Amino acid sequence: NARVSGVTATGLFVRLAETGADGFVPASSLMGEYYQHVEEARALIGSRTGRGYSLGDAVEVRLVEAIPMAGALRFEMLTEGKPSAGRAGSRLMGKGPRHLRMKPKRPGPRGRR
Repeated sequence: NARVSGVTATGLFVRLAETGADGFVPASSLMGEYYQHVEEARALIGSRTGRGYSLGDAVEVRLVEAIPMAGALRFEMLTEGKPSAGRAGSRLMGKGPRHLRMKPKRPGPRGRR
């Protein structure tokens, strides 16, 4: 048992519940589809299903590799992504109902505070 403690374009950082050890799940090991990094949602979202993984999600992982000299742990994801992350991600990527789409912020007037 673990919790997603970080999300990057290359994968997910996880922290084990029992020991507090940190490790990494490469995005390339998430099978079934291509995952896009949605920075605003702090999530990896599947491009086909819209399911994904977000910061703070509880997940199950399996240890694949440990490199003691580097203190590195590599994990494999056992938990399927959540659809709720997909809804947030689809809005951020410009998909979904028009009234729910998030628009980019415009820069304010210069020189004003």
